[in-house]
Amino acid sequence: MPARLSKLQREGVPHREVAKRAIKDPLKRLIKAIDLLDVNLGVAVWDGHKDALEVLVLTILSQNTTDPNALRGYQNLAKHLPGKPTGKDASTLPRDEAGNVDKVKLRLSNAATAVEPPDWAKVAKLKRKQLADYIRAAGLPDAKSGAILALLGWLDETIGEYSLDAAIEKLGVDASMEALSGLNGIGVKTIGVTLIEALGADLCPVDTHVHRIINRLGIVDTKSNRDKTFALLKPMIPKGRAYSLHHNLLTFGRTVCTAKSPRCAECFLRKLCPSADSF
Repeated sequence: MPARLSKLQREGVPHREVAKRAIKDPLKRLIKAIDLLDVNLGVAVWDGHKDALEVLVLTILSQNTTDPNALRGYQNLAKHLPGKPTGKDASTLPRDEAGNVDKVKLRLSNAATAVEPPDWAKVAKLKRKQLADYIRAAGLPDAKSGAILALLGWLDETIGEYSLDAAIEKLGVDASMEALSGLNGIGVKTIGVTLIEALGADLCPVDTHVHRIINRLGIVDTKSNRDKTFALLKPMIPKGRAYSLHHNLLTFGRTVCTAKSPRCAECFLRKLCPSADSF
């Protein structure tokens, strides 16, 4: 059934202006969007601690590609350099009807709890080209292998073992974030994802989906600057709601508010969105 036109729309006022007038304050628009996302997609809840190093490497591998591609690169690395078995079961990964890893439901947190990790000491001894060959399925193998080796080298220098959890415990979250962000290939978003998935931090990292949707909703206007989006969005999110917002925006961006040809007609955020029907 077609959506009922508002009085302003019947008067010929463009949708962009109608949405802006509906909720002028970007903060109120954000809170309303969070509420609607939770109602329609459910409240995402952190499911417990995960190994921070595993999550960070998976997040590095996910840069500029899909989570399934990142997972393939990670599994191939673990296949060639297996670590000590921990009892993880890859069959627990979310699957679609065809039995393949579900590209919509898959989260890096799923991979961190379901896939056996590689032997990090052996990974650290690899030449950059060797590591690049193992993770090639994740794309950008040269850059990502450099980032992973830099991370492992930093851990060895900092605490003498390959444990990001131990490094964070020793240095604290803020100092660890500062140190990690100084390594090539590890940015604000990558660190943020690691903190929320591994430690349950109350953050909403800004990936391509979050950045696109928050800008389309007119909550911020940062063009292509994701770090600026993160900086502006962070203080706007009510306490305790950032984790769910991040995960719901991932699902929403993969299924409704896609980069190309977004499904505006069936979007439950349409009335809030100045960008609806402009694609």
